[in-house]
Amino acid sequence: MRPPAHHPLLRASLVFLVLADLLLLASFVFNQWFGADPRQAWGLAALLAMPLSMLAMPLVGRILANLEPGSNPGFSGDKIPGSGQ
Repeated sequence: MRPPAHHPLLRASLVFLVLADLLLLASFVFNQWFGADPRQAWGLAALLAMPLSMLAMPLVGRILANLEPGSNPGFSGDKIPGSGQ
């Protein structure tokens, strides 16, 4: 069995894209819904994105775990006992 492959560049780019999306969405919400000026909206969004980065890391790890070979065993072709097949 091979050790799991690490994808540091893919992991870094995916974390960056997730955080950039969160930052843009939060700044839009602060600007449009709460009437903050753009500099305040970006500042508040950056403050919100910092703790969310700790939540984004496990999410990215779970996404990249699906890229590992053997993570999806597939269908073996066997019949399931008692299922009426």
